[in-house]
Amino acid sequence: MAPEPVPLEHNWPGLDAERDGVVFDAKAIAGSAQALRDALRRLTGEGDEGNERHAPQGTIDDLTQYTTLSHLRAQLQSVPRWEGGLTFAQMLETSHEEFVAIYREVQKSFDAAIALVDAAAGNYRAVSDLNMGEV
Repeated sequence: MAPEPVPLEHNWPGLDAERDGVVFDAKAIAGSAQALRDALRRLTGEGDEGNERHAPQGTIDDLTQYTTLSHLRAQLQSVPRWEGGLTFAQMLETSHEEFVAIYREVQKSFDAAIALVDAAAGNYRAVSDLNMGEV
């Protein structure tokens, strides 16, 4: 169940564009989308092309490739008669899988947010062009 929206005060800045002098700069909005896109590239590892010395850190590939728990699992399972070690290894692996899955969802949501900001820039640019008679 979605939470109830919090009502805004009637004099909240920006609610009345004419009263508050709100203007939309399509170029600035597009610039924001590009800044977000650049940040996302660092998370996905796409922004690190010429750097062959170091693997991109913090990416999904980094998390799945370099943070495997197989060695730790093998060590924990090698301890005889320690059921807790087996349970602990399974819990760590499950937690790691959940973390990677959530990270993937964050990246997808981040990408969707960028697309929305980009679309808003396009909408404001189109409206501005219409208002200026540049169609």
